[in-house]
Amino acid sequence: MKFRIALLILLLSVVMINPMAQAFRFSVGAFGGLNLPVAQEDTKSGTVMGLKARIPVTTYLAVEPNYTYLKNGDGEAKIGSLGDITMTRDGGKYSTFGIDVVFGSVSGYKGLNAYGILGVASAKFAKKGLPDLTKGSLWLGVGFEFGITDYLSVDFRGKGLIFPYKDDDYDKGDTGSRKNGIITVGLNYYFGISEE
Repeated sequence: MKFRIALLILLLSVVMINPMAQAFRFSVGAFGGLNLPVAQEDTKSGTVMGLKARIPVTTYLAVEPNYTYLKNGDGEAKIGSLGDITMTRDGGKYSTFGIDVVFGSVSGYKGLNAYGILGVASAKFAKKGLPDLTKGSLWLGVGFEFGITDYLSVDFRGKGLIFPYKDDDYDKGDTGSRKNGIITVGLNYYFGISEE
């Protein structure tokens, strides 16, 4: 909860620093796509969906508050002394609330724009048979946005989620991170003054 409050304060601070950025041009959007767990033998690929907004700070820098939901596909695990029994295991799911910093072409006007993404999030991981975990996590990736008009665009993104855990989270002495890659397609609508 404290992490989410800190994220909200950060967002409000950025908006207050430059309230006239891009003449109040901002966007809201939704996205969906494929979730690909990385090096997780007990899960398979699943789905991802979410909502985001873009608030410009400068011509080449913006912040994006976002909510993302990722579901892993159920995996199979071999058990028994000979590994001769196969069980299906719940893949788990993540829900994240965070802020991405987007740098590059962030205006959303007509044509093709490319940008990088670096973000922080409060992420909750839930999986049957394990305690729910909420951790500060990282997002990083790249995106390509095609402006259909000055107000409507389609974007394509590749992002990675790094969800850390430590020794006492599962009482197994494990330390490491769960990693998921996502590929999404999104639709954005811009509000504010166009170039025309």
